Amino acid sequence: MKKNSTLNGAAAQNDEVATQQPNSKSEPKDPTPTDGISKLTLASLRLSQDFGASAGVKKLLTIVPVKKPGNQSFVQVRSGEQWRMQAAILQLKEDGECYLVTPDVYPDLMHEARPKMLYLGMSREGNVFVWPINLPTEDGRLDSWSTSAHSAASIAESAWIRLVANRSLGAYDVLEATHLVEEPEWPEKTFEELIILAFKDRLISSLEHPIVKRLRGEI
Repeated sequence: MKKNSTLNGAAAQNDEVATQQPNSKSEPKDPTPTDGISKLTLASLRLSQDFGASAGVKKLLTIVPVKKPGNQSFVQVRSGEQWRMQAAILQLKEDGECYLVTPDVYPDLMHEARPKMLYLGMSREGNVFVWPINLPTEDGRLDSWSTSAHSAASIAESAWIRLVANRSLGAYDVLEATHLVEEPEWPEKTFEELIILAFKDRLISSLEHPIVKRLRGEI
């Protein structure tokens, strides 16, 4: 009898221990985190506009395109006579690429090159560009597209604008972004330095230039 009572006591102890052990097949925890990223806000995750400066990085300006503003891009023009110039520009019709022609060569290329005003512009994305617009011919005539483009450039000196072609009018419509108030951050370079960047590989200073020879059928 004593032996049976001992066995019964041991069995009871084993049952008690078994009930106290955790179930190895317990239900998985809720995967939704309760700390870490769940406690962050979008404001705390967003990089500031000058994140490059805080990381010790400075954006270098190495390319300045010569082009008309895109019809879906808001741009501004830098005001002041020191930020524009009249120049002879030879523009290839097949790809729109512009070449700066030196004044001494221009008389020999008057049928290929044309006087243009070069404005300094900037897109809302902070990209600097040179905007060439036709100047009047020797008889004083100027087409309506160029006239409206000069008007747009004048407005863009103090406002963000979009340039949209109006085919039925034969001129550009100017759309002003009245709610954009931030000022463009112009690069710390002179206009001369920017023009050199814009035309560094596209300067025609001799009639021996490959583009001139190609246009004359010499190569």
